[in-house]
Amino acid sequence: MRQIATTARYSENMEWACPAFNSDLDLLLIGLSDFGQKAAGTINFIDLPKVNNHFEKDAIFAVTESDKMANEICLPVAGTIVEINTSLLEDPALINRAPYDLGWIVKIKPDRKDDFSQLMSAQEFEKYIGAFFRKS
Repeated sequence: MRQIATTARYSENMEWACPAFNSDLDLLLIGLSDFGQKAAGTINFIDLPKVNNHFEKDAIFAVTESDKMANEICLPVAGTIVEINTSLLEDPALINRAPYDLGWIVKIKPDRKDDFSQLMSAQEFEKYIGAFFRKS
């Protein structure tokens, strides 16, 4: 069964973004969706960016390795990294076990707050990933 966090918004690349800890849209948490982590397999390594690095929308900011593949993770909105989830360095499989909670990847300061609203809602994302199953 798929999990889709209703408070998050989603990219076509399977990443999610949501306001960080009641910060309005000043700070966003970014992670890999449940659908994305299941497709990737059990994650056993992650290469995280450095704090203060800036990335454009859809730029690769992290790379994971799993029992199935190496996976490039793209930033769904442009912004500056303000914090990384250092727990992932010791236990990258947190992304598999809790993709919308303990498995968040980075916290960013977005360049433009309205970019968040351009991402897919949970309902739109459900339809989007449902199309993958209808193609089979």
